[in-house]
Amino acid sequence: MNLKIGILGGHGGWQLLLQQIGVPHAVVSGSMLPEEYSAVVVSDTVDDRESEMLRQYLGLGGAVLCSVKVYARIRQITAQRAFIDYLYPGQNSMFHSLGIVDIYAKCELAWNANELKTNRGSFAARVGTQIDDLVIAVPFDPAAMVIDSRAAVKSFYSPEHRLPFETVSKVSKGEIRALVLRCLEILHHRRGLPFVHLWSFPNGARSVFCLRIDTDNGTEDQLKDLSQLVKRNGIAATWFVDAKNHADKIKSFAELHEQELGVHCFDHVSFPDYDANVENIHKAQASLRNTGFRFMGFAAPFGTWNTNLGRAIVDCGFEYSSEFSYDYDNLPSFPLIQGRNGALQVPIHPICIGSLKRHSYSNDQMIRYFAGVVERKIVVHEPIVIYHHPRDMHLEVLDWLFQEMRYEKVPMKTMAEYASWWKLRSESIPEMQYANGKLHLQGARADKSISLSMSRPDGREAILPVSEEIVMESVRWESKSTAWTMTDDYLRARRFNYRIPLVRGVNAAVKLLRTKKA
Repeated sequence: MNLKIGILGGHGGWQLLLQQIGVPHAVVSGSMLPEEYSAVVVSDTVDDRESEMLRQYLGLGGAVLCSVKVYARIRQITAQRAFIDYLYPGQNSMFHSLGIVDIYAKCELAWNANELKTNRGSFAARVGTQIDDLVIAVPFDPAAMVIDSRAAVKSFYSPEHRLPFETVSKVSKGEIRALVLRCLEILHHRRGLPFVHLWSFPNGARSVFCLRIDTDNGTEDQLKDLSQLVKRNGIAATWFVDAKNHADKIKSFAELHEQELGVHCFDHVSFPDYDANVENIHKAQASLRNTGFRFMGFAAPFGTWNTNLGRAIVDCGFEYSSEFSYDYDNLPSFPLIQGRNGALQVPIHPICIGSLKRHSYSNDQMIRYFAGVVERKIVVHEPIVIYHHPRDMHLEVLDWLFQEMRYEKVPMKTMAEYASWWKLRSESIPEMQYANGKLHLQGARADKSISLSMSRPDGREAILPVSEEIVMESVRWESKSTAWTMTDDYLRARRFNYRIPLVRGVNAAVKLLRTKKA
């Protein structure tokens, strides 16, 4: 029995998702039998012939994850079309660890939907309730949604009254990835199979912590104070350099033990066209060329990303980049740019100390905010990548964060270290066969940092090193770790936030006054 996911229909977005999750997968090119594919994921682009293949596969006991549009076609039923802002798990949902799944698109809803509520409070997804009904239908095509490049201003939940906000990816790609993972786990368990995928962190760690520092206009004293804090705590941070202002100051703060330097910009702006982005990056690279450091990473000003910037990042030689208008609060992935992979994206949490400072948070309020972020990321198995600007100070908050990472035993990495490991992981997805209580792996890399995550139909799970053969009875299984669930007021993050137009209006007025004075 192959533990492999078949892809039917358009496959670019599905390959991105399945590589993130770390499961063996292949585009279906011939026969489609339940013994060949433990589950099949489907895009909305399937034709009539492929729809008939799905019916036959399901009739033989296969399991399918698709959109309601495809579900309606293969079951020959009707579906209701509606615009959905977001989805969220209701009470007692089998998707309880999901957050808010932002969609903002026209979707299709099943008449017999029984899972995942819309912003209007009605169910949107269909999870089969019978043992022979191995279909999960969600109201959109996940493969299409994860390559969506729209950006929007969003509020982020906080235990405080004033909610911080930022311009980020309009679609919650991290929540869609988590949704797909959970769907595949349910489908495997309903077939009586274990669900197995590569773990997302080196050496079976609970998470990883990366500190990203954008040096934007920081003074020499601010850079010095931050570098001393980082050094005192033994943190290997990643500094993205504002080359126009700091090229001549790099040595003073970057020659610390195990620090990484990346390129932020020359002029603090991202452009819609390719040539302007390349010129800006090349000017930054030229300014920094004599420092003796290797610059593997890039982070665009204001977290802005577009296809032409993505092309420029690749063509300027970067190994990875990090822009939250492309993705945030997620595992790394390779964007699809004009049919080819872009530079690896390493998503961060888009709210920083400066974001909270804008809303007059005290140190204690900032710590409460980040404590909630850290808690959720550990529970839902996301990397903890936090960013900071030296000019925003509040070093006591960072000091708390460093201590919290040590207390939680979360390993600390530079972003380049995590990006390099992620590429190794992406190249290490083995073929898997399961039979007679044994899991056989073929093509697995002999690297001790790579681990497997396994869960059984009875709900127990394990994380263990990759090996050629695993006997299920000998695995040390444990009960599932503590689940995260939304607080009662969590959805207020999607209500109107009056501070967005207020703060942005004030900022625009200040900018106009400065321009007139200049």
